[in-house]
Formats: sequence, structure tokens, C-alpha cells
Amino acid sequence: MSSYGGPRTPSLMGSRQSVYSHSSSTVRTTRTGPKSHNYGKVNKLKWYQKPIMKSAIYTDLQKGAWHIAFYTLFLSIWTILTSVFDVYCLHEAKPGSSHTGFYIFSFDFVYVGNPHIWDLLVMSSVFSLLGGVALCCTNILLLDGLRKEQETAFKAWLYTMGIFTCWKWVSWGFGFIVNDMIFIYNIIMTFAWFFFNVLNVLSFLCVYSLYLELNDLTKLQDMARLKMDTMSSMAPSRAASTVYGQGSRPTSPYVVNMPHGGHQVYQPPTDSMV
Repeated sequence: MSSYGGPRTPSLMGSRQSVYSHSSSTVRTTRTGPKSHNYGKVNKLKWYQKPIMKSAIYTDLQKGAWHIAFYTLFLSIWTILTSVFDVYCLHEAKPGSSHTGFYIFSFDFVYVGNPHIWDLLVMSSVFSLLGGVALCCTNILLLDGLRKEQETAFKAWLYTMGIFTCWKWVSWGFGFIVNDMIFIYNIIMTFAWFFFNVLNVLSFLCVYSLYLELNDLTKLQDMARLKMDTMSSMAPSRAASTVYGQGSRPTSPYVVNMPHGGHQVYQPPTDSMV
């Protein structure tokens, strides 16, 4: 900090650089331009930048996120197993194929109509299988992020869960249209995935709301740390200026500062010396 009242340079001490001082100077420069009439207006956060849910319906967001993490672990395993089973059944009941022998169950519930529709059903099962594997991997990161309360570990799960939920809604609607609802397996899968898809939407909103809250807390902690770093960098300058001011001022009219340090006692002339 300059002792002549000049501009203060941003502090680079501490864990992070002073990005706030740079941004504030940019804002001041922008406000001096043609848009200076917007000075004083508060930039309101958009709806998706605010926590959408205040609680997890039956508990708080943090406990709800833990429950959701274990739920998505079960969901990923369920998706992998059912997708593998669907691919196997569709392969065995491929249009034009014939099998002889004894089987544990009948493949009458499997779609065997239009080959293009059959291809789409296989593609849906394969994509669901890949989504289940990705959801299982990102769910491990979510559990670790919840344990350490690090919201940055939520991002992979949020992206995966968002894409997975949208895809399963499309896959559920397509399967509900083309599959025959007279078979118990198709009925069970239709109702089960409708229930899971609704839970997936609520789970995504809950974890996303917790992510925004933790992100706001991190920003507040960064600002507080930046303020403490700035104050700690300014303290030595103030102490040095105080010491310098005290050293340059004589404490007594009989004490004279030496040019190379130290003091010399001044003795006024007496009558005997005269």
C-alpha cells in the first residue's frame, strides 16, 4: 500500500489471488461507459441459480442427498441387470429366428414385429445399460463428495442423472407404446419405471439444490478468506509506518537523533563552561 494515498494494488497473498479486486475494477470501468445509468441495480439470480427445494420433503437436503445416493446405487444396479436381460430376450426372439428345446420361460412377451422397432428396442436397452454403468461410477463420486462436503464432486452425478432421467422418460414412453400390456413382465416394468422416473426427477432437484447451497457457502468462505488475507498483508505496512513515525520524533529536547542510528544527549552550556 502506498503511503502517498495512491491506488492500492490487489493482494496476492493467501490461498487464492484477489480476483474480486480485479472484477470490481472491471465493474467500475464498465459503469463509467454508456451504461452508467444501470449503476446501483442489483443483478437478480435466475430461477435455476437458486435452490429449487428447501428440504427433501421428509428431511433436510443433506440427509436426503445421502438417501438419494444409496437409492441411485440401487437404481444403477437395477438398470444394468434389467437392460442385460432385455438385450438377451430381444436377441433370442429376433424376428426370423427359430429355437427348439426346453427353456425356463417363454419369450412370448418379447416384441417380434417390425425389425426397425426391434432395432430401436435393442438400442434403448443398450443405452440404458451404458447409462446404468455411468450412474454407478458417478454415484461413487457423489458419496465421496457428500462425505467431504465438496460440491464440485456433485457435477458428474448431476450431468449423468439429468441425461439419464430424460432418456429413461423417452425410453419408457416408447416401450409403453410398442410392447403388449397383456404380459405381466411388461406391466411390471412399465409401472416400476414410471415410479423410478418420478423419483429420479425429485432426486435430481434435491441434490442440485444442495449443490447450490454448498456453492454459496464456498463463495462466502472465499470472500472471508480473501478479506483476512488482505488485512494480514496490510498489517505489516501499518506497523512499519508507526515505528518510523516514532523513531523520527525526538522524545526529549535533550535527545538528538544520530544520522547512523543511536541517540546523543544534548547538554546545554553552563556558567562554569562559559
